[in-house]
Amino acid sequence: MVTLTAKPTFERLNSEKKQQFIEAAFEEFALHSYQEASLNRLVKKLGIAKGSIYQYFDDKQALYLYLKEYVIARKREFMQSATTTTPDNFWDWLEALFHQGLTFDAQYPIMNRFLYRYSQEKLIPTVAKDMARYDQEAVNFFSSIIKQQQEQGKLKKNLDATVMARLIIQISKTLLEMLAPADSDANPLGSVIQASEAEYTQVLRQLINILQSGMKSN
Repeated sequence: MVTLTAKPTFERLNSEKKQQFIEAAFEEFALHSYQEASLNRLVKKLGIAKGSIYQYFDDKQALYLYLKEYVIARKREFMQSATTTTPDNFWDWLEALFHQGLTFDAQYPIMNRFLYRYSQEKLIPTVAKDMARYDQEAVNFFSSIIKQQQEQGKLKKNLDATVMARLIIQISKTLLEMLAPADSDANPLGSVIQASEAEYTQVLRQLINILQSGMKSN
């Protein structure tokens, strides 16, 4: 499991300097792929010596993984109320969960864009392995909810909970593919999904309705 990889020197920075560094680093990796992201450009923007980065992190990859863990922790905290609730109505809960994620992306567009770029870096072995772990955690989460709903007779009991969980995860990826404009880099510091909330809701409900028609108990 990947954990935060900053050195104690970084953790000892005062909160203002640490936040400035994190925001600048997110912007660099949000604007550029991992290979194209430049530590030279980052230190120039921050006005610090390049050696300072190596006092904070072992290397570029350590910084990259730190940022990923940072944004995942922030997003999980943001969505905690939605993800820990036992749903009375599974479909309303699912729609609300997706909307909560959209709200996070709208409030933190650079983090959203960073995560999007991160998900595209599957040729980096560490990233590919970590993405697989992250997907499995999501599968486990949704599977547990689906099994709970099946036990209550709200979803068909003959359906494989793991398969259904993977379909739900695929919805999030499909939403991104459908609602991210082809020229999303035209607004490089904006959220990847630039559709209106009404457009997002319309597409989301259509996808959920497809799932519901196959999963809902008669």
